[in-house]
Amino acid sequence: MRWHVHVDGASSGNPGKSGAGIVVRDDRGEVLFTRGIYLGEMTNNMAEYEALVRALTSAAQHSVKDITVYTDSQLVANQVTGVYKIKNMTLFAYVRRVKEIVSNFEHFTIQYIPREQNREADKLAKDAILKG
Repeated sequence: MRWHVHVDGASSGNPGKSGAGIVVRDDRGEVLFTRGIYLGEMTNNMAEYEALVRALTSAAQHSVKDITVYTDSQLVANQVTGVYKIKNMTLFAYVRRVKEIVSNFEHFTIQYIPREQNREADKLAKDAILKG
């Protein structure tokens, strides 16, 4: 089974109340599930990583072996792929956790997309803040 996952993190203030949005689709583009998660107080970058980690953890729990992740965070996409160096130890720990989880997959890709292509995950993340 292959998942196509849109993730987004949002923070009201930086740091501030934060949320994660996750939208999971199959190969036909059918929505398998969506999730908005209130994360508490953290920075925007931490919220972006929380969304990614939670989506990957869910995929591993569902025995998914092939996953493509779409994010509108250039920082997350480029740190995970090794294009950007990671100076912040908190973000370094997130990347280490991501790499641990993706080692369970046969195929993993993370791709930067423009914000307009990530509206659904963005709305879930922002709505989660309001509900938190």
